[in-house]
Amino acid sequence: MKTIQKLVCALALLIAPTAAFAAKGVVVYYKSGCDYFIAETNMGYVLLEWYGGYDPNQGDMIAGEIDSYGMKDIYNLTADQETHVWIEDYMLSKDNALEKYFDKCN
Repeated sequence: MKTIQKLVCALALLIAPTAAFAAKGVVVYYKSGCDYFIAETNMGYVLLEWYGGYDPNQGDMIAGEIDSYGMKDIYNLTADQETHVWIEDYMLSKDNALEKYFDKCN
């Protein structure tokens, strides 16, 4: 019986949602009229470009592969919705993130 329980637990871990193991951040800067926004993570700031799905708001908690470049499907934990984004840059300082944001949105 214990072997079956161990097998079920191992199987549950394998099919668990990847969001549980994903990087998390909080949207700290997002102004209407620009598709770019900034999220703060425990590894620094991330500059993201919104490409569809749920349109994030300042203060939203997001999770996903936001610690590497490229097109990603991330999850907005606050809204319980998916968002499609391009990770422009990550592991930025606050000043560097704001500078890159304003280069894109002016």
